[in-house]
Amino acid sequence: MGLFGSKLDKIEKYAQKGNAEKLKAMVNDKKPEVRLAAIDALGRCTDEVAFNTLTTLINASDAETRIHVVRALAATKQPKVRAFLEHRKDLEKDPKVLAAIHESLASFAAQG
Repeated sequence: MGLFGSKLDKIEKYAQKGNAEKLKAMVNDKKPEVRLAAIDALGRCTDEVAFNTLTTLINASDAETRIHVVRALAATKQPKVRAFLEHRKDLEKDPKVLAAIHESLASFAAQG
């Protein structure tokens, strides 16, 4: 299992507890799998720390990271996410990230 597995276990525990502060510390891990898992887990938290961490990460140079950020933001189901993504839609250049933004906005529309 090793250190890598234990980090993923910790991420799961932090997500279950909604501990965005601990997850925030893991979004800059050396391993991409850990970073993306931490970003995804932030989508299960609904506090300001999660929102602020994710909105900062939307500027990551890596498109895959931005896709995970968009999906995590949408998963929080916070009303302010919709406005944030509407704005981001005009700035994003990557077609895959744009597709994730459109999917996320559609999920908000479906919620009513």
